[in-house]
Amino acid sequence: MEKTVQLGIDADRQYMDRAIELAWQGRGWTSPNPMVGAVVVKDGQVVGEGFHPQAGKSHAEIFALDAAGAESEGATLYVTLEPCAHHGRTPPCVERVLSSGITRVVVAVMDPNPLVAGKGIQRLRDAGIDVEVGTSAHEATRLNERFFKYIKTKRPFVAIKTGMSLDGKIATASGESQWITNEDSRMHVQTLRATYDAIMVGVNTVVQDNPRLTCRIPGGRQPIKIIIDSMARTPLNANLFSKQATAHLRSNTIICVCSRAPDDRVRALREVGAEILVCLDSGFNVDTHIDLAKLMPMLGKREITSVLLEGGGTLNSAALDAGIVDKIYAYVAPKIIGGVGAPTMVEGSGVVLLEEAVQLYRMSCSQMNGDILLEAYTQPED
Repeated sequence: MEKTVQLGIDADRQYMDRAIELAWQGRGWTSPNPMVGAVVVKDGQVVGEGFHPQAGKSHAEIFALDAAGAESEGATLYVTLEPCAHHGRTPPCVERVLSSGITRVVVAVMDPNPLVAGKGIQRLRDAGIDVEVGTSAHEATRLNERFFKYIKTKRPFVAIKTGMSLDGKIATASGESQWITNEDSRMHVQTLRATYDAIMVGVNTVVQDNPRLTCRIPGGRQPIKIIIDSMARTPLNANLFSKQATAHLRSNTIICVCSRAPDDRVRALREVGAEILVCLDSGFNVDTHIDLAKLMPMLGKREITSVLLEGGGTLNSAALDAGIVDKIYAYVAPKIIGGVGAPTMVEGSGVVLLEEAVQLYRMSCSQMNGDILLEAYTQPED
């Protein structure tokens, strides 16, 4: 009997892992919705699969049940996130599950959205369906870490991306920074751009580097561009506003300014297509001025669920000081630049005591054809 139960657990995990694999196929396109995958299994055979491809389109359960057809009768549905029980952009999935003949549902994690939050599971159980929760929960939570942060706090998940030498320099003392990291690292950054809702940089990065801040992966989703520019100094002929940089429907530019920004500059930026967001002054950082902590809920109201910071040491320092950073992507090249005047990943005033240093958790390391990618979080796992 014990062996049979263990085999059942192994099978549940196998099918749920497949559902998670399917969910990843929607990466970059589902926001502000989560990524979700679903698998229908009957008599030990997969009879239907699906994933949520894009906000506004059918959810994973619907695709999987459509694929299964009549085979759904008496089958088990594996789904990475609790089926919704409310009307949103699409009808509730729970009703479709109930009408399909499914007799067992295995859910990886409950949906933290207050509109769902156990209601879908309870609706299924009330209808007599056997529901189990928690299979591959860790993997399913990691899958939607950005969505979970956003839905719980109404603030975007924020990550710093930096490319640096082994001694922590992001440029030489003369300002040269292209290219410290190799092509593999730079291509990996493009995958991040395709999956984060927005890229944020400071105005100094725009002035010095004149970036387009686009995703260069063919067919990749273009991120929103957010410029921290307290005094509206962004050049009107910046590459941000070029046709190539604004060709995609979701590619627009938000310039964050303070109330004291010159009216003529603000008006001129609007005329070249920028959205102007008037923000509160931080009152303590003379370089960025913008209160980044108060900016986050403003972005959340625009359904921006994730932000990738690609600025320099000043913006990174301000973001860490504001407590808005959730994750770090550090691409480290096997190079030593040196120089006391060469900029580093985090500048600002720094800490006085080691006990005041930002502690990182859950660090992982991967090779990038000679470079190393370090990923870490600013908070321990829940």
